[in-house]
Amino acid sequence: MRRIVAVIALGAAAVGCSTIDPSPKLKAATSAIDAAKAAGAANVPGASERLAQAEKYLATAQDLIKKGDPAAAVNQLSLASAAADAAKMTATEATNIAKAKELDVQIADLKAKLGK
Repeated sequence: MRRIVAVIALGAAAVGCSTIDPSPKLKAATSAIDAAKAAGAANVPGASERLAQAEKYLATAQDLIKKGDPAAAVNQLSLASAAADAAKMTATEATNIAKAKELDVQIADLKAKLGK
């Protein structure tokens, strides 16, 4: 029985000591930030703040990776991805609202031209 407990404890310790690879999360966070920028987040109030926060999280994560703390880096990268996704959604929503308003103006112009 003691041997089983010792084997389980050693197995748990080995799992706890395994290194975490932040590369996939780093790539995902970078892609999310790029997508937010492509959606125009830098030019939309609310989205620009979220984008800036995502970039800060990314910078912190990169610093943690250099310092040898991949677990903390993965947490920061998750936050970076979430902030970038929020920035993209905010920018996309603002763009869609602007397009809808533009279409409303065009519809009103056409109605005026048609006399309705």
